[in-house]
Amino acid sequence: MVRSLSRLIFILIISTLFVTFVFAQSEQLRYQSEKGVAHQYKIKSDIKQKMQMMGQEFTSLISNAIDLSLEGNDVKDGQLIFIGKIEKNLSKIDSPMMKDTAMVSKDVNGKRVQIVVTPLGKTLKTVALDSIPPPANPMMGNIINPTDMMRRLFVEVPEKAVAVGDTWKHTRPDTTNTQGMKIISKPSITYKIASAEMKDGYDCLKITFEGTASQYGTGSRQGMELVIDGTSKSKGTVYFASKLGILVSVETSNTSDTNISGTGEQMFSGTQSVTANSKMVLVK
Repeated sequence: MVRSLSRLIFILIISTLFVTFVFAQSEQLRYQSEKGVAHQYKIKSDIKQKMQMMGQEFTSLISNAIDLSLEGNDVKDGQLIFIGKIEKNLSKIDSPMMKDTAMVSKDVNGKRVQIVVTPLGKTLKTVALDSIPPPANPMMGNIINPTDMMRRLFVEVPEKAVAVGDTWKHTRPDTTNTQGMKIISKPSITYKIASAEMKDGYDCLKITFEGTASQYGTGSRQGMELVIDGTSKSKGTVYFASKLGILVSVETSNTSDTNISGTGEQMFSGTQSVTANSKMVLVK
């Protein structure tokens, strides 16, 4: 009996050591693309925005629910090419301009966007392959912008091989042009491989991240020259199926504070505070 128990304990120790050894091995994380293979994601986000301007305070609540498909299209010169589409969407808005309103942006559904990324997940460009008609209400713009959304899908992974416990930082500035504004973001985000575990049936590396970013932007809108200057804090969790090279889940929370000023016929200054939470989950 003692011998049998000792043998069992020995086997358990060896098994534990083997598992630890397997998960301690460094591996290179790389995205993969297979032509014609599509993955379906569900995205949910909740945003609370407070704005103070000209002695008044405005609060807006926006929630989005989006079904999105991402299909492998090609691999050229080592770059991965995907075709992304919003299949369904629903936005709920409660603001001074729109009270408790549910909206579906039908014009963006099914519109194809070509996404070119590196195997490390750096988005090189996004190109709308189908035209999207202008919104009926120019003041609101497009509640959901497919091209803008697709360029933010991928979480960048490091060049070096990593194992559980390893960290890396993302500090490369990013420039976006949206709705007449050029915005430069300078992040300082630390990523860490927290563990190796199962997530929704996939063998994944659990990656946590946390950090800050500064933002500065200029542009014109409706005859006004605008300047924005702010900072943000973010943290979240990523589940990456390293053997398949796909994202399984991304959960993010973000807070930001921004100063906004405008010049022209109507000079003004104001502040904006935003709290946002979002989750993207692979469903197929």
